[in-house]
Amino acid sequence: MAYDKENFRNVTIKDVAKRAEVSIATVSRILNGKDRVSPLLAERVLLATKELQYQPNDVARALKIKESRSIGLIIPDIENPFFPALVRGVQDAAKIHNYAVILCNTDGKTEEEKKYIQFLYSKRVDGIAFTESVDNKKNIALLDSLGIPVVLLDRRVEGMKASGVSTDNRLGAFMATKHLIERGKRRIAFISGLPKLSSGAERASGYQDALLSYNIQYDKKLAFIGAFTYESGYAAVENLLLSRYQFDAIFASNDIMAIGAIECLNQYGIRVPEDVAVVGFDDIRLATWYKPLLTTIRQPVYEMGQYAIKLLVEHITGERSSPHEKIFVPELMIRQSSGGLEESK
Repeated sequence: MAYDKENFRNVTIKDVAKRAEVSIATVSRILNGKDRVSPLLAERVLLATKELQYQPNDVARALKIKESRSIGLIIPDIENPFFPALVRGVQDAAKIHNYAVILCNTDGKTEEEKKYIQFLYSKRVDGIAFTESVDNKKNIALLDSLGIPVVLLDRRVEGMKASGVSTDNRLGAFMATKHLIERGKRRIAFISGLPKLSSGAERASGYQDALLSYNIQYDKKLAFIGAFTYESGYAAVENLLLSRYQFDAIFASNDIMAIGAIECLNQYGIRVPEDVAVVGFDDIRLATWYKPLLTTIRQPVYEMGQYAIKLLVEHITGERSSPHEKIFVPELMIRQSSGGLEESK
């Protein structure tokens, strides 16, 4: 139990109630998960327990009174074709371990992310698989304070000591850019993801690494910040075309931006890959249906989802106590959009 040095006594639930300005009964209900409470009220009580150092022992003990056999999964954009395979991997693995999955889609919004973190706590989930949607330190601090096992999925979070599952984004971006260079391209435009997210920053670094290794000077006029969306890929290429700045290839940080880029090129009468080669990242299912077939970097997305649950269950059961990071190796999938395969007859 925490100790109140100022008053020379142990901190009690009464102290928590006083600090949170609620009744003792309310604190008890929140910590034991017996009743549904508002997320704001739960957050107030959690903050009080943290300030009084009533956590982790007291709160963790209360949280473990009853297992819910449920796991929360927070993702930023269910419409992004990358995420269905990830969700499927999570669900299939959770089913094997007899856990239900509560799926929360934040739409990339800070407030939605916060609400879902609070919601999952109120539901007394046994653990959370979390893909960061925005760079918001308050939400991360809230998640970190709950005393619930968390596994970071696809994206690392700076300063958070939690297990994580991702792909070597920097290596994958290096491979994509290297492939274009080896096909004779030198004016390679780059559409990044959100730079404050680890996946966006790491892929930008990999792109620059490849240029440097071939003594090609980085040109900021060829670099655009995208948002991992079709629209941002289209807009980046349209801005590049309107600037009349010369380029002969595009590396987009995910497949859906690459497809947006190709659609824009098509609208302006520019042929892919004859005039401009394009490479994406992820290897979503659409990459093998779209014309031209999309050259891309494959992430083992389904397997990433499965491994995240493996780690999460190990933390829930106490089998694993310290953070572990699993980094999958990406694979270059050479298809038509980079000129790697002939057009199908």
